Amino acid sequence: MATFYQEIYKVVSQGLQELSDSQQAGKTPKNPVSETLYLNAWVTKVIKQQRYDHVVGKTLVDWQKQARSMGKNAQLKNQFEQIKSCYEVIPQDGESADTIQANNLNDAQLKALYEQLDEQDWLVTTEYEVNRKVTHHTDGQASLVVCSAQYAAAFDEAGEMVKPLSLFVRGDVRALIDLAYAQGMLLYKVTDYKSIVKYHGEYKLFPCNAGTHLPELPNNQ
Repeated sequence: MATFYQEIYKVVSQGLQELSDSQQAGKTPKNPVSETLYLNAWVTKVIKQQRYDHVVGKTLVDWQKQARSMGKNAQLKNQFEQIKSCYEVIPQDGESADTIQANNLNDAQLKALYEQLDEQDWLVTTEYEVNRKVTHHTDGQASLVVCSAQYAAAFDEAGEMVKPLSLFVRGDVRALIDLAYAQGMLLYKVTDYKSIVKYHGEYKLFPCNAGTHLPELPNNQ
């Protein structure tokens, strides 16, 4: 079975390549409106052709709905380019185990993120186990909560990530996404508000950044 991140990388790479080929052939003008209209139609075409594995089916349908409702303002090319850039750091089919290991996340990256958030006056709480619904009082301060037990299970003895890890967030999520990306980490939204930690959203980190749906795209690409 295809993995989401590999299949969606294939989708956006081939979509951009086919757009480029159409432009080179003189069939599609090189301007934002024409590029958007081309990719809007391209998404509908590949859905009808069932060209890609069903694991990306929902994402393709979401793009189709977006294209139909927003038309020339859908900006699919920009989305495709951002997604391709995000996923280029993740090993694709045929790459070796050594390459996969080299691209994996480690606890040093996460600790560096903690330090950056602390410098920006976030309340970073990592010393407690979070295994039931809890209330975390922050007095309005931006907050990141990570379960100590889940953290311990997420990394092996060498500090390499082996299991997904939840980050519970209350604050400027866009800033957090950008800071995480600067450390080489992609965040995947589970919920942006209600989670096991009251008033906190839940986002996940995955080994090798290989999540099961689209990540939150950073602003600073």
